[in-house]
Amino acid sequence: MTSPDGEMLERELADAEEAVRRLRATNSELAQQFRDAPTEELRELLKRGAESLAAKRDQVERARAARDLFSRTGSLLGVIAVEGGVTGTIAVTIGAGTSRMQRSKLIEEALGAELQRAADELGATLATSAERFTRERPGRDPEGRTLLDVTGRVEGDVLVPAVSGPLRRA
Repeated sequence: MTSPDGEMLERELADAEEAVRRLRATNSELAQQFRDAPTEELRELLKRGAESLAAKRDQVERARAARDLFSRTGSLLGVIAVEGGVTGTIAVTIGAGTSRMQRSKLIEEALGAELQRAADELGATLATSAERFTRERPGRDPEGRTLLDVTGRVEGDVLVPAVSGPLRRA
């Protein structure tokens, strides 16, 4: 990748992978200390270390997906089919005060065709509306658009959202 965006994505991936290596080394040392002299304090440190490692591994996967998206499309935005799922990022102009129904329609217009193409590539059908495959990122892009991460996974022959949402009461 010779473009500045491509180089940035490679750096982000390398930084995330290095952070995982450092955390694994730290967690290994903590585990050895815990085996030598188990204490509740060390147990809590090990739990927090495992949580941190999981978060960093997720960051590596996001960085790898962004790099793959860029290498396949030449853009930081788009949706691609990867290893039994879909991943990507889209940008949508959603004005202040936009109703939930209008927001859903805007996302469907921006994402629907790309998501369907990726599902077809995987030989799957969509389980639900395009909006359910998205999670909003904090902030906006330089053009003021809302950035949405897109993720889904194939279960059987159906593409289902892989985005956890807020808990809702029944």
